[in-house]
Amino acid sequence: MAFYDEALEEQRAKAAAGMGLELDKRGPGDIATIFVLGAVVFINFLAVVYMLWNRNYPPIRAKSPYLMSCMFVGGAFWYVGDIRSNGHVQLLGTAFTNCHAVGVWLHAIMGMFVTCGLYALRSQMLYQVFQLNQPCRGLRFFMPTIVYSIVIIAYGIVSQSLDESVITFYYPPLDLCSGGRAYKATVLALIWAAVLYCSVMYWRIRNIRSSFNESREMAIVSSFSLAALVISTIIQYLQPSFALIFRLRVPMTVISQFCINATWWSILAVPIYNCLFNRQKYLLKWRAKLREDGLQREYQADSSSGMQPISDAVAPGLSTLYTDKVPNTRDFYYGNESGARLYAPITYADTNAIIGHEAPSAISNSCSDSVVASDGSGRRLV
Repeated sequence: MAFYDEALEEQRAKAAAGMGLELDKRGPGDIATIFVLGAVVFINFLAVVYMLWNRNYPPIRAKSPYLMSCMFVGGAFWYVGDIRSNGHVQLLGTAFTNCHAVGVWLHAIMGMFVTCGLYALRSQMLYQVFQLNQPCRGLRFFMPTIVYSIVIIAYGIVSQSLDESVITFYYPPLDLCSGGRAYKATVLALIWAAVLYCSVMYWRIRNIRSSFNESREMAIVSSFSLAALVISTIIQYLQPSFALIFRLRVPMTVISQFCINATWWSILAVPIYNCLFNRQKYLLKWRAKLREDGLQREYQADSSSGMQPISDAVAPGLSTLYTDKVPNTRDFYYGNESGARLYAPITYADTNAIIGHEAPSAISNSCSDSVVASDGSGRRLV
């Protein structure tokens, strides 16, 4: 059974010729694009399952596994939307002919906007933790995310109420969804807003010292996102019918999917690889570097007495969990940039005594995790 209906492709070619448009029939190159990128999505799915299964492995936990899972889901919707809107699959006789629902809600909102919005949220959390030294909670912190969410929901509702000819509609002669210029401009504007916000946040934390490679991730995410968006914007405005042309539609799809996957893996490749192949050795190295860069350099140690919660004393987002069965106790104080000092006994017997470190970049859990320490008698101090 042929992957494409040859009669339909002939009909499309004749219609395009009548309109003076260049058209390359769908063929093996499109099939290869679909299956290669689909295989990448499947590999990512396996990685997400493995990541969630090992979500308590400290280096993975530090990368906010639930937030990264949501980013994967958004990227998967983006992939489905790309192969549809970029002309790689035949739409006739499928749900893809409902261009309004699939194009606006699945591709634009659940795919592009959600993915970009989550990356923007992550960049804001890193900025909140590293630059402002404030916990990631409160109306002021969530206001940009709330505003962005309201805008994209309003965009979806307004798009649903407008005539399809204004937004996007199915055009049978070419078996494609056609979108108006205003629709395309709005989509690109919202994506640009999220990407530029990410870039600004990442630029403001470019000099952070961390054990968890946020500076490297910052450069990769910003560079790939901006490059892909510039290319996409130029092609869409110089050649609006790019979905008809093989040499344009394949690069458009590959570039956007490469950007999505490269940014995701730039954050998770190291912890997932080491969890799979180098679990214990990497964990020991990771914890040692955490103490070196995340604690002893950023905070000073001194003996003290007394007990106060340390969740506000360490860098916001850095909560450290210790066992309650550690025989040896040493007291440390943690000072923040404003000079405040809060005291807590912290137990250090050996590396294996520490059951977990949540890194400053563990942004999805940093504001809610409790901090547990031992006073050396087996009691948990919170």
